[in-house]
Amino acid sequence: MNRLYKLQSLVLFIGTVFAWTTVYTDFARFYKFYGSLTRIQNCVIPNPITTPCFYGAFAFLGAFIWSLYILKFNTDKKIVHEKRLLILLIASTIFAWSNLAIEVYNFYLKSGSKLSCSGVTTNNIFTTACFIGSMIFLGSLIVSLIINKISRLGKTKL
Repeated sequence: MNRLYKLQSLVLFIGTVFAWTTVYTDFARFYKFYGSLTRIQNCVIPNPITTPCFYGAFAFLGAFIWSLYILKFNTDKKIVHEKRLLILLIASTIFAWSNLAIEVYNFYLKSGSKLSCSGVTTNNIFTTACFIGSMIFLGSLIVSLIINKISRLGKTKL
């Protein structure tokens, strides 16, 4: 069972690194284009603070830190904190897939809009940061669901 907790932390670590790399790249692109990080209005490239990636990166970081925190607990506290982490992962996954749905709508149904949520032109929706982040959130949610299911069944000692 401890391997599942470590797998969860690994998936969330990968998500955290991916998300913050994306946010850093977005900030670098924005700063190179505008020479400022405070501009919000009338931007061709959206300020990264206004993009879902920015908030998703914080969700990944918070979930990752929480998953590490869970590793140090005894069985009873692990179960309680894992249930709470599951709620965060459900909310984060819904947030990520909702943003991806908006991106898909804009990509396929709005004429001429081939921009990802970061403001980068793309030809494939499945290579966008939104899609990859959504998949990582889904993966971490699945691991958490498995952990919670095994904990409820009480078949494995934590």
